[in-house]
Amino acid sequence: MIRFFLFLFFILCTVLTPAYGMEGMAKLDAVYPYTLSPTEKAEVHPGSTQMLYVSLEEANVPAERRVSVHISLPEGYKALPGDHWEVSDNGREVAMDWTLPADFGQLFEAVPILSDSSVTSSAEEVAVTVDGDGLHLSQIIPFTVGEPVAAKKEGKKTHESWYIQGSALPVDESGESDGRQAKDTIVVPDVTLENIKTRLTGGKSTDWTGILSRPVAYMLLDLRNPMGDEKPVHGMAQLVDRGTGEVKKGLISISEGGAVSEESPERTDISFSLTGSKLQTVVFPLYADPFSINEGDYNLRITLNDGGSDRIMEIPLTVVKRRSIGFLTLGFSMACLLAVLLSLGRLKKCILHIGARGDITTALFGALAFGCVVVPVTLLGDFLHVLLGPFSGLVTGLLSGVVQYLLLMALLMLFRKPGVAALFYLIRWLLSAILFGRVTPVGILLCAASMVVIEGVLYISGFYRKQEISRNYGIFISFLLGLCDAGLTFVNMQQLMLFYRMYYADWFIGLYMVINGLLYSSLGSFLGWKTGRRLKQVMGS
Repeated sequence: MIRFFLFLFFILCTVLTPAYGMEGMAKLDAVYPYTLSPTEKAEVHPGSTQMLYVSLEEANVPAERRVSVHISLPEGYKALPGDHWEVSDNGREVAMDWTLPADFGQLFEAVPILSDSSVTSSAEEVAVTVDGDGLHLSQIIPFTVGEPVAAKKEGKKTHESWYIQGSALPVDESGESDGRQAKDTIVVPDVTLENIKTRLTGGKSTDWTGILSRPVAYMLLDLRNPMGDEKPVHGMAQLVDRGTGEVKKGLISISEGGAVSEESPERTDISFSLTGSKLQTVVFPLYADPFSINEGDYNLRITLNDGGSDRIMEIPLTVVKRRSIGFLTLGFSMACLLAVLLSLGRLKKCILHIGARGDITTALFGALAFGCVVVPVTLLGDFLHVLLGPFSGLVTGLLSGVVQYLLLMALLMLFRKPGVAALFYLIRWLLSAILFGRVTPVGILLCAASMVVIEGVLYISGFYRKQEISRNYGIFISFLLGLCDAGLTFVNMQQLMLFYRMYYADWFIGLYMVINGLLYSSLGSFLGWKTGRRLKQVMGS
């Protein structure tokens, strides 16, 4: 008995196989109007744009075959142009060429259909046919025409079927604003540490794809759709210069695989669909390249296209880079300031140890550094900046590098005692603070960092323990002081960017470190070594 029922079940399954399970069986499915909103009634409103959905499914086909899809629209309706179909001159005929793969395949397309506002008929039909390689399918889609959608009087927007009402930036993924973030501002992560780590490890440790594929911000668009249109919208977000309107580098698009899209340079692509709701919000991510984007004030241009016309909106945008290196240099400088405060007792011992002659000489050299470096740089800095722009520092660096380190090294050759260099920097800063009012956080932190770094390097290198400073050792210590000043230049520029939101390109920072820091300071230190030896002979006699 059990075998009989099993045999009967097998016969029934064989005979009652679904139609698309048979060889070459295809299924055509077309829906109009295709609504994206489950709450909206599926009827066509005159004057609106709604979607015609066409799907073709085929199974158990030994080889692929090409078919042609043809759509015929009634009077008063026209299809909007698209990339995957062709529209006749009157807009009522749509043609598509599809290639169905072997075994199983499904292709579908959504075509936006614009109905004329003067349509009066209450019922119409759309004809869809599929022909090619022995396949012929057709479907008639009846639809109901509802009442015309009356556009509300909303200022100058009444002539548009949909428009952008407003925007919010930045928001989270759900569109909620965060009160802790500044309005119309995006913060780009600092990848300097990752870049340094990659260079040190041979480029194998940093997942740049993962870093670039993370959105730097989300933006919300508030849309008004009084005509109840349903159609796909494509667009882009671009950074433009406020003065010239020129598109700037910085924003990028991410492909489905997470890599940077080369087809969309200098922009972030936007894609969504109008659901037919009168009010709709769209949240989309913004991606940025931290290597090419620059800090500053821009306009964010949003361009949306629905296949017929563009909607363009520009909002002010401020780009800020998160300064991880700046915070590290700030922490280092704060630690140096704490070390100076804790070492004030040792500075007092140094003053007593070098005696009155040493104190007077140190004060004299500190005053010379103020008069020969700080005063000319302060008075001539703005004038040189007008003539040379950002490269004026390469001229004033001759004073702050060559002259300052010449005086410092000459003083150290006369009094090689721990703390003399710290006293030199302290006196110079005190004179600047009293006469020019330079009591700024950056000035205080730079003075403290200079005192600690120079004193530490001189002590570790054995400069204070040497009986005689030979020529070779003089060259070595001059180069070492040049390296120290290059590092101090880097610390100072990072703190300027952190405190005052200034921006320096990486090549510009490197240029100042090499020329102002290493070259000028090494040269000044070597000249100071030679000058100090001669002054020591004079003082000794």
